[in-house]
Amino acid sequence: MSICVDEVPYYLSAESANMASMKTKTHNPTHTSTPSATTLVLGGNGKTGRRVVQRLLAQGRSARIGSRSASPSFDWHDSSNWRDVLDGIREMYVAYHPDLAVPGASEHIRELVAVAQKKGVRKIVLLSGRGEEEAQLCERIVMNSGVPATVVRCSWFNQNFTESFLRDMVVGGTIALPVSTVREPFVDAEDIADVAVAALTEDGHAGRG
Repeated sequence: MSICVDEVPYYLSAESANMASMKTKTHNPTHTSTPSATTLVLGGNGKTGRRVVQRLLAQGRSARIGSRSASPSFDWHDSSNWRDVLDGIREMYVAYHPDLAVPGASEHIRELVAVAQKKGVRKIVLLSGRGEEEAQLCERIVMNSGVPATVVRCSWFNQNFTESFLRDMVVGGTIALPVSTVREPFVDAEDIADVAVAALTEDGHAGRG
């Protein structure tokens, strides 16, 4: 798997850590969004989201974390204040919780995109998975919204072994998964964040732009 920014303009695959790092470091954009713009990071306390926030702040950019503990708070199951959360937002990174493959995720994404359109959001980067029907529907909603958008498709995270549900298995000494002889790629969340930030801050990665 690889990052393919130039040949496939609608999607960035983040399944190869080496290629993700290489593309992020060697791509020379003609323009980047202004540092004064505010980027909303939904899931900003999660594995990829907090790394996206760190990179944006390191670049001198303004980032707003979208979570239930933030102020204003963001809750996928309560859209009553989404307009407040998106107030003044130019770019938006969307990491849906718990997963885009969950039934009903598309309705939340559809409603979020509608609010983003009304609030004048200029760019959306959506974290997605591989091949799940509901996730693919969410991708289509975002890509057909009329807002310039990029989809970052990922496999399992390396951090699942250290920050997530596989950690207890690692500590216990045995990782038991129903994979048989199937090979499963893993990607580092650091590389996902590199790709996402490039898509958020540089021109040339959006399906429409």
